[in-house]
Amino acid sequence: MARRRTTLTTRGVVALSIVPLSAVAGLLLGAEELVLLSLALLTLVAAGLVQSAHRAALTRGRWQVTAALSSIDAEVGSRATLRVTLDSAATSAVPLWLEDPQHCWTRVSRSSRGEAEQRARPGPSSAVPVPHPEGGGGTHIDFPVPTATRGIYAVGGLRLWCFDSFALVAQLVAIGPSATITVYPVPTLVELGEELLRGVESTEDSQPASVVSPTKGASLGDFSGIRSYVPGDRLRLLYWPALARTGDLMVRDFEDSGPNRVHVVADLRATNGPAGCERVLSTAAGVGAAVLARGSVVELSATSGERIAVGPGPLGETVLLRAIAAMEPTPPPERRRRRRRRGATTVPPPQETVPLHVTNGRSVVITTAQGAADMSGSPGSAHLVIAP
Repeated sequence: MARRRTTLTTRGVVALSIVPLSAVAGLLLGAEELVLLSLALLTLVAAGLVQSAHRAALTRGRWQVTAALSSIDAEVGSRATLRVTLDSAATSAVPLWLEDPQHCWTRVSRSSRGEAEQRARPGPSSAVPVPHPEGGGGTHIDFPVPTATRGIYAVGGLRLWCFDSFALVAQLVAIGPSATITVYPVPTLVELGEELLRGVESTEDSQPASVVSPTKGASLGDFSGIRSYVPGDRLRLLYWPALARTGDLMVRDFEDSGPNRVHVVADLRATNGPAGCERVLSTAAGVGAAVLARGSVVELSATSGERIAVGPGPLGETVLLRAIAAMEPTPPPERRRRRRRRGATTVPPPQETVPLHVTNGRSVVITTAQGAADMSGSPGSAHLVIAP
């Protein structure tokens, strides 16, 4: 059940602000018409408050608002919709208005600690009327979802309002659930060698920050012996005979013979610009998808400090695209203001550098033409790819 909330619409705020101005002007100018106008407006607002409260009492608790996305993942530029369903427990003739989600979508940012970017939600004046179906029951309203740019977007619970006859006062009737959609870039395909896409074997010096296992029954490698149990070991590896003899938990140990790995570095420096960073991420999505298709693990690192490892499997490409959708460009360095003295030379700010955490194997560094020109040093054994 929605909490009780009363608010003025834009029309109500204008009407209420005219009341003191009209009364003061009428008293100063001796115009009784202006004083009567202020009293009439004040009476309308008071009557609207009573009428809207009565309508809310008739409808509050009888309406349920649900929201469902056509897909929780979407490509940039694709079509996605948010279907809002309103079900009524009883037939009601009270006109209702639903908050338009077009003005309520916010982009979820990791820089804000996972919280959606603060954005003022519109008032009830921007709500859309709800059509009442014949014979009662529920009704469906489809709204477009913003997919023009990459990112993770969330919409809070949509609010259902009822107004008075003059739409001066609004009363909250019900609140729906929130919804979140991930908009990932369209993967850009580039030509790379087959040997480069397959990568190299796993090494102890190259451990991923987060690994998605290919399958539940993947090969564990060659048996190497028995060792003590460490929290996090799989329970199916427990060696029960050792527990019966010594009373200690022991597990069977296997040599790592996992899939090959390919390290992909996305250059998201501010020097590439917003459009260049988007091209880099689109290219990284295409390279990562090609690596996963060959059964190798993708270790994706960004110059902003984010890093994730994704393994091949049915959901490998989906996990990779979701991770890319959440990545953010590297913020530009803060410039400190220094007092300029007479005769002192101006020292230019330090140039950005690409932190290439190159593993022992081959790496693929994806950047733009501007990023390659501004790159200091040599990427070593890495393969440089210019995003188209």
